[in-house]
Amino acid sequence: MFLKVYKTIIIILALPLSAGAQTVFRSLEDVWKYADVHNITIRTAKYELDKSKYATKQSYSALLPQVNGTASFTDNIQLPVTILPAGIIPGNKGGPVAFGEQFAYAAGISAQMNILNLQNWYNAKMAKQTEDMNKDSLAGTRKSVYQQLATQYYGYLLMQEAARLADETVSIADSVYQSTDNKFKEGTLNEANVDISKLNLERAQQTQISAQYQMLTARNNLKALLGFSLRDSLVIQATLQADMNTEAIGVFTEDPTLRLASWRVKINQTQYKITNSAFLPSINVLYNYAGQRYDKTFEPFDGATGVAGWYPGQYWSLQASIPLFSSGSRLYQSKRSKLNYIESMEQYDNAHLQSEINDENIKLSYQKAVAVLSKAKDVMNLSFDNYQHISYRYEGGIESIESRLNAFKDYIDYQNQYLNSLSDMLVQLYQVKIREQSF
Repeated sequence: MFLKVYKTIIIILALPLSAGAQTVFRSLEDVWKYADVHNITIRTAKYELDKSKYATKQSYSALLPQVNGTASFTDNIQLPVTILPAGIIPGNKGGPVAFGEQFAYAAGISAQMNILNLQNWYNAKMAKQTEDMNKDSLAGTRKSVYQQLATQYYGYLLMQEAARLADETVSIADSVYQSTDNKFKEGTLNEANVDISKLNLERAQQTQISAQYQMLTARNNLKALLGFSLRDSLVIQATLQADMNTEAIGVFTEDPTLRLASWRVKINQTQYKITNSAFLPSINVLYNYAGQRYDKTFEPFDGATGVAGWYPGQYWSLQASIPLFSSGSRLYQSKRSKLNYIESMEQYDNAHLQSEINDENIKLSYQKAVAVLSKAKDVMNLSFDNYQHISYRYEGGIESIESRLNAFKDYIDYQNQYLNSLSDMLVQLYQVKIREQSF
């Protein structure tokens, strides 16, 4: 009776969650593929990569010539007056004279290009390295999200298996309890035997309740990671069979974390070159062309009454900037950059060694978990067989009720050990799956 009521409660709790759109996943790879498009953390990392691409283009554009056009119009509302002495201008008696025209027009174009500026070149190079590093940063983000998804996905399947075993156990424990209680009422068993059978039933029901609610929680966590709403329906059409086949270990790909460490070395090396280039001269070439025109009246396009022609002017120049002294700040900055470069190289070497050890430990942990799970499953099955044998002997009057109850208690204990071993194996399994992925 309890089992029927309990399952009804679980169904009622799940009903509101199936009111929205339904998405079905049949494997962990399906979940990962969906997350590549919909997970907000991965999407944000993709935006950062796109922004770094624009930053690279911006840095390279600084190497191109800078061309500017200028144009201006001036209305001299009142021309300034200059006092001239007599005789400076022929025919002029001296005194106040106003020079210029009321309206003035000017237009020009200038171009400038850095012929020698190593800082700009190194900045462009570092921007490209940063873009490439962000690609591996995206790969690292995907790896992290994949781990979170695998934890919830296999957590759901683990609790599904736990619920399946708990359903069977509750059914057996309830039958034992009813039998024990009936015989107690008949006076053939004492109350202590009833209490033990009831205790075994309560333990089995506890596992059943915990497994069902943890399944719902794991599914909600998957929804959060995949960008679902609470009312969207997420269905996992996969099960962990009692005799599930474990997978052979494939080829591990290069860890994104290791690639990130390599890019940090390259970027710090470029940064060191940038600081050293501050000691070198820079050379710029500049060209300028400009023209001016003056009119007495505001008729710039037709019927000019002033000097209609334009007065052009142009020049080009070569500019060199040589750093001589800056109170030692550039020197100390260079020394700091060199230390950052050396530090990143040592961290990369250590990360490379650690990655090899970590990969080997993942393989060993997986192989151990598979072997332990196999033994735990055998022990659980043997324990159940032992319980059945003792039950038959009890029915035949050969074994005591205490032996039967203790055998059932042992079966529950070994069942929990099996689930713990299964949990550990699943953790190691998705670690192997992730290392086999190409990010």
